[in-house]
Amino acid sequence: MKIVYGKTLGGKERAAAQVAAENCGITYDTARLLFCRGIDTEDKIKKFINPDKSGIYNPFLLGGISAAADRLREARKKGENVLIFGDYDADGICAASIMFFCLADYGLNAKVAIPERDDGYGLNLQIVEKLHNEKKIDVLITVDCGISDADKIEVLKSYGIDVIVTDHHEPPEILPDAITVNPKIKGQEYPFDGLCGAGVAYKLGQALIGDGADVCLDLAALATVADSMEIVDENRCIVAEGLKIINSPRARRPFRYLLGDNSAKKVTAQTLAFQIAPRINAGGRMGDAATALKAFISDSDNEVFDCCVKLGKYNIARQSECDEIYRSAKQKIREEKLSEDEVILVADKDWKTGFIGIVAARLVEDYARPVIVFAGVDGGLKGSARSVPEINIYDALVAASGLLSGFGGHSQAAGVSVSTENFGALRRALCEYVKNLGVETVCEKTIFADWKCEDKISLRFARETDMLEPFGQGNRRPLFTAETEHEIKALPIKTGSVHYSFSLPEAEMLDFAGEADSEVLALPVKKTVVFDISYSVFNGKESFKGIVRNVIPDYGDFKSVKPFIVRNELLKILSGERPPKVRLQGEKVVFKQGFGTVYAVSEPENIKYIENHEKAEIYMFTVPPRVCSDCILVSPKEISGEYSRVIYIDLPLRTVSAAAQQVFYGGLSGKSFLENLSVGREDFAAVFSYMLNIDGREFYDSARAFCAYAPDFTAEQFVFSAEVFLELGIFRIKDGRLRFDPLVKSSLDNSAIYRAVREELQ
Repeated sequence: MKIVYGKTLGGKERAAAQVAAENCGITYDTARLLFCRGIDTEDKIKKFINPDKSGIYNPFLLGGISAAADRLREARKKGENVLIFGDYDADGICAASIMFFCLADYGLNAKVAIPERDDGYGLNLQIVEKLHNEKKIDVLITVDCGISDADKIEVLKSYGIDVIVTDHHEPPEILPDAITVNPKIKGQEYPFDGLCGAGVAYKLGQALIGDGADVCLDLAALATVADSMEIVDENRCIVAEGLKIINSPRARRPFRYLLGDNSAKKVTAQTLAFQIAPRINAGGRMGDAATALKAFISDSDNEVFDCCVKLGKYNIARQSECDEIYRSAKQKIREEKLSEDEVILVADKDWKTGFIGIVAARLVEDYARPVIVFAGVDGGLKGSARSVPEINIYDALVAASGLLSGFGGHSQAAGVSVSTENFGALRRALCEYVKNLGVETVCEKTIFADWKCEDKISLRFARETDMLEPFGQGNRRPLFTAETEHEIKALPIKTGSVHYSFSLPEAEMLDFAGEADSEVLALPVKKTVVFDISYSVFNGKESFKGIVRNVIPDYGDFKSVKPFIVRNELLKILSGERPPKVRLQGEKVVFKQGFGTVYAVSEPENIKYIENHEKAEIYMFTVPPRVCSDCILVSPKEISGEYSRVIYIDLPLRTVSAAAQQVFYGGLSGKSFLENLSVGREDFAAVFSYMLNIDGREFYDSARAFCAYAPDFTAEQFVFSAEVFLELGIFRIKDGRLRFDPLVKSSLDNSAIYRAVREELQ
């Protein structure tokens, strides 16, 4: 795990940041944070921390928007029929809703057509033709689509339909012969090209009804976040203004209904991204985008409520479907050995197209490289691509366009269609393209932190980080690190909870699902805690906590953790399996960066026998759930299902029972610590006497007790003896303290740990 820190300010920049902080009424740390992100003048800072409508640009700077407004003015004058044609995702639904409301305010009663996912992305001639036959369409407005539909637009024009294209996707070489509004088209005056489809629809609404379109900023905000647009420049103002509406009494009904019990809490960009957007998208993914549209544009409160309930149910079903496809895709990647490809292409004709984009995004997180997940459609394959920041997947698809049936999208996300015959050639072409870029796709995960904390975080700074909302693409939540070499006691926040809390000098920390981290925190090694800041106000009282995102240990030479390794190896006797007598032996073991293999050692000094071990991430006991790449695991007690193979470098007392293939490399012992153990009763008596002396003292486990009290024993003997006594119940641990039970009388032979060690020593 690699941590990359943000920019370091030079002397002049530090001085300028200090002056800016004083003049803007903020802490130096907040000014420093903004300076490091390029917001390096007082004017920029004031504009950034106070985003409002003044940062929303004149819509008439957009090319084609005047012509679009003129054509719609003519339609209103003539009483013509207008059709809005959108897309099935959250951006398309919001864009269609914005256009519907703005046209209604303008005096045009337009119809809305939203295709289902099975109809395909973009203009669908069958849908339009059916509606045109039912009632003549004079003007068709596309929202969040159309820029790549030049051929279809020619067909519509032959029917006498005038087309206005509003879109934000990458323009192809041949643009539609129609009025076209797209901020990405080169050569126009508009100063920002990062709008989403709903943002472009809002701009046309502005051109028609001016400030009246601002009531739709909540929808534009939702779409901006849902479509993963960068929350910078005009988008920052759109999202900020939209959130003001959503958090006010003017909040639209679907927002309240979709949030349910959480509707009273402050809605942030993260709320939009992780709670509302998935429910809107679930409609399209489950083949019912019409319900998502009705939730926003229906006049009936009952219908809006019913639609929101249905979307919630769809979202639950969507999560289950996505999990199944994700597991299946991981298995295919392992079986087909795709994890080393520069671009991972994985396909199954039985997967549903509605879920492959989400799965692709999850796989990018796992494999740190572009991924395209394909499902079967009409005898061919339809894929959803996601990428890493260093690689523009749209450009890669352009380079391979001769093999494709169709494609479109952005630098980080795209849709693509290919015949089954061309699938293998597409894989080779995309991998070759990325290889030639010279961008190394590696398995190592990188954490981008703003800085390493040196002092306690102040409440004022925590409050000011909250002022930097809305967070999202292009304006990530600030991330910090804190280092400690002390043993940290992380405890559940309440009995039975999987969430843990602990204290550092920098801040009180909250670690969600932090049991695995608690083991690392308790070790006497250097640890780097990666966290962000959560500021809150409850009953008028301000507070903040650090929210733990990662705990990264530095084990050094492992000497300080030897007692913990010995304890773990001994306890595995109670649940592990004996290693086989017959071992597979090779000349050498070479660590290769990839996915699916754990290189296991019971004694860390044997790591040196793994060639290229310096390139590996090293963990103790378990591999954190955040990791799925190949790694070295010291004294494993659990092997994640992410791994298909475990290579034991040395031979332990017991192995971990795992579904993965287990390979045993012979010649090395993983139990040399037994040399320092005695099964003699006099040695046990000495430890017994010592434990009686510390009865009632703090005692969490034998390894920590050895480190805390430094008894006059070897670590191995103390841990061994103590674990035998604990297994037999002669001593027990209650509420973090050692308790002697005088009623328990038991022979050492009744201990499985004792018997196993004695057998090994004979």
